[in-house]
Amino acid sequence: MAEGLQRKIEYSDLKFTSSFAREKILDFQTWEVPGEHARGNFRLLLSENETGINSMNAPIQLLGQGNTAGALFSGYPEKVEIKEERGYRIADIQAVSGTILLDQKKSNRVFQKKVQTYMGIASAVTADTDHCACILPGSDMRTGGTLIQYQETDWRFLKRMASQLGLPLVPDTSYYYPRFYLGLPEGEKRELGEIISCDLCFDGRYYAVSGKCLVDREDFICYDVVTRTSLSLGDRVTYEGRELLVSRKKTELAGGEVIFTYRLAGNSYTWIPWEDNPDYTGMSFVGSIVGTQGEQVEVAFDIDKTAAGGNRYGFAPVTGNLMYCMPQKGTKTALYIGNGDEAQGIATGCIRTNGSTCEGTGSPEKKSFRSEHGKGMDLYPQRMGLDGGETGKITFEDETGTTIESNGGLVLMAKEGIRLESMTGIAMQGMSDIMALYAEGASSLCVNGSVDMLGMRTGLAGTVYQGYDPYEDAPQKGGFDWGGFARNLVMGLAVGAACIALAVFLPGIGTVVAGALFGAGMGAISASVVGAVNDYSSGNVRSLGEATRDMEISMVTGAITGAIGAAFPALNWVGEGLVDLGSGVLTRGMYALVDSNMSIEEKLAYAFDWKQMGADFLTGVAIHFVFKGIDELRTGKKTAYRGQYSFDMNGNEVSCISDFYDIENLAAIEDARFYNEPTFYKVEVGGNQSVYVSTGNIRQSQFAEIVNQSSGDISIVSGMHGGPDGSLLSEYNGVSGKQLLNEDLKVWGDSLNIKIYDVSKLSSEELKSVIKSSDITICGWCFSERSKLLLEALGCL
Repeated sequence: MAEGLQRKIEYSDLKFTSSFAREKILDFQTWEVPGEHARGNFRLLLSENETGINSMNAPIQLLGQGNTAGALFSGYPEKVEIKEERGYRIADIQAVSGTILLDQKKSNRVFQKKVQTYMGIASAVTADTDHCACILPGSDMRTGGTLIQYQETDWRFLKRMASQLGLPLVPDTSYYYPRFYLGLPEGEKRELGEIISCDLCFDGRYYAVSGKCLVDREDFICYDVVTRTSLSLGDRVTYEGRELLVSRKKTELAGGEVIFTYRLAGNSYTWIPWEDNPDYTGMSFVGSIVGTQGEQVEVAFDIDKTAAGGNRYGFAPVTGNLMYCMPQKGTKTALYIGNGDEAQGIATGCIRTNGSTCEGTGSPEKKSFRSEHGKGMDLYPQRMGLDGGETGKITFEDETGTTIESNGGLVLMAKEGIRLESMTGIAMQGMSDIMALYAEGASSLCVNGSVDMLGMRTGLAGTVYQGYDPYEDAPQKGGFDWGGFARNLVMGLAVGAACIALAVFLPGIGTVVAGALFGAGMGAISASVVGAVNDYSSGNVRSLGEATRDMEISMVTGAITGAIGAAFPALNWVGEGLVDLGSGVLTRGMYALVDSNMSIEEKLAYAFDWKQMGADFLTGVAIHFVFKGIDELRTGKKTAYRGQYSFDMNGNEVSCISDFYDIENLAAIEDARFYNEPTFYKVEVGGNQSVYVSTGNIRQSQFAEIVNQSSGDISIVSGMHGGPDGSLLSEYNGVSGKQLLNEDLKVWGDSLNIKIYDVSKLSSEELKSVIKSSDITICGWCFSERSKLLLEALGCL
């Protein structure tokens, strides 16, 4: 026998140990995937005296006797189902590797010391679990920062820690103790022996990890090899001229012998990206400060006080203010984690614990900032102040006013001058005298028992006030003209309602005419409402002629806006609002131009009335949104702009899937059609099924990202070209639909959750079945949103 080869494992070689009274093994399958617990399914024929499940905590083990493979699987039952089939008692057991013992209980631990290593942390974590062991095939490294285990199982925490090295956790299934490797074990150089079958595939996981860790695309070109030779994860084999690693393993019983399926891949296939704990984002961990240095602090966290200090964290107040004091040793703080990486945490603020004894902070209403030197600032509900300690203070109080106190001198200095003003009086009090001097002249004021004033010039002035009795001179208000007010309002509303009714119910008119009528009606209503508000506010009711003039101008403005909006459906609400604003200014300006009774200033004020301009803009916005509903009521379908392909060669309007379903971001889809920038968009068709359709000429790369980022059952329907009229074309620009289908099969043909269908061979009913059987269906041909086949399958036509 060649070196490295083993004889195949027959059914008679198998030995299954467990707490169940069994007669034989009927079937089994086991899976070993790096980063996950190893799992196995076993079907056993039970003895007649087996009464039930003895213990879920008793280990199970499957051995291949008579060979060097050792244990094929070891672990613990996770779920056991016993049933009776044809008079026999059968047990179906779902088992999991011994590492599940690390995934039972959530714990809290903190590791802060920068000199600690990954293996040192792993040993500390696994020490609480009996017979647990961790093996690092390569060299150990220092973590260089803080790691926090908070409400995580040991397995979940160790997985996240190992991701910092780019390594997965790999369970050791040779025994049922919780033993595992950090990364793939260093296997041996082995031979595959006789190969039963082999499939070539490209693992799409490359796209998920390539941007997060350094991997080689070639390593994700894998071989799924089926053989009778027993290998272990990490073993090296040579296949198709490449040295590859056994990266995944499946073992099963088939035809009376044990069959192995291995995924052979390159070195970086099992590497994983750095994984943070997203639950930490925005969390704060409270602890006591055990040391400070500069702007950094060391903390002993409340969740694990045994791991005190060892790492320093930058300190910053929660407010981000430049003014703050560093907390002292023994006080409380909180480590804030902003991005899920605990090593990047920041100590924010000093948590106050003396609120009941500190007068300045005893109440939430009292906000105070104090230094250890006795100086501070106070912000109280009725008072604020600056306290300089022994030197003095400034206090601002609601009841008594402002007080400036100084234990020394008080000097007021200004470059321009100092001015004291009071509504009542200014009092100055001195123990000896009060002196005011003008430095550059002979003027002075001395108050010392008497008043002495000296100046260059002296003058006397007086004022005499004459009082008069008040009299009524305000204009007298007349009665409000409620009749004229009602006349103007009803006239505008009636004319507006008539125009809107014509737009909705008048047969044979086009969309542009309907838009003009609807806009005129909205303009009449807007003018009457705005005019009524202004009349009521001012107390002066407009005459019939003035009300008619305002209504006519607004109707012309609205008609222009409605017609433009109907002619250019891609115009958004801002555009229609600006159109109505501009046409309103233009119409009022033309009216003012021919009115000889207005001055130039009055003409400009009338044309550019900012209140009326605001009303015009809002009217245009209302026309935009309401007319869409009116047009849907008229035509019986939703209004959706289709770009330059709105009609087919015979002038018939082309139906589109967005006419029948509510589409998210429809405005963006319409912009893509308008600018002829083909794209795909998602349509929710009910029953948790989604369909992706294209707006124009597309390429495979445009829906490849959708496929690679989606999960669940995916169906790709291709094999034909599509035309703007909704038809299917077998060839376009020398490229056949068959070529497109082959390209899709080449990329996704080996994917387990992706099915590819030839649309040329599907009827509408068959396409309907494909959509219902898939979570996501991608209609991968050009203009698929207009496809008559798709619309018939969805019951739209």
